[in-house]
Amino acid sequence: MYKKAMLLTLLGYACGCMIGLLFSLGGGHDFGEALPNILLGGIPGAIAMGTTVVYDIEKWSILRATVTHFLIVMGVNLLACFVLKWFEPWSTAFWIMTAGELIGYICIWLICFRSYSRTVRRMNSDLKKWKSAQKPE
Repeated sequence: MYKKAMLLTLLGYACGCMIGLLFSLGGGHDFGEALPNILLGGIPGAIAMGTTVVYDIEKWSILRATVTHFLIVMGVNLLACFVLKWFEPWSTAFWIMTAGELIGYICIWLICFRSYSRTVRRMNSDLKKWKSAQKPE
């Protein structure tokens, strides 16, 4: 799990840098002014991707993993957005980002829940077939 987390963290950092680039250059900054935003913008991406390993903790429910990941990602994203001045605290953009992430996480949870429920039903069906095949006639 450690190697997976490190690989995802590096991938997330690269994606976060690209998002930082888009925010910075889209705001009319030149590359020199944008460089700190680009490099620091990779940190939220790294944390968001690296912490997806919480979904691999078998003892945790899907809800617990999703809520944990959401809280970590929201905290880091909000901190980054305020520090990097992507938008003002408590502005309309803040609420749009918060609502967007919350809706996204609800969708992730529903998709995971339905997928796992389908897998469990299939496994139970296979188990019933196996048990009926094991009964002596």
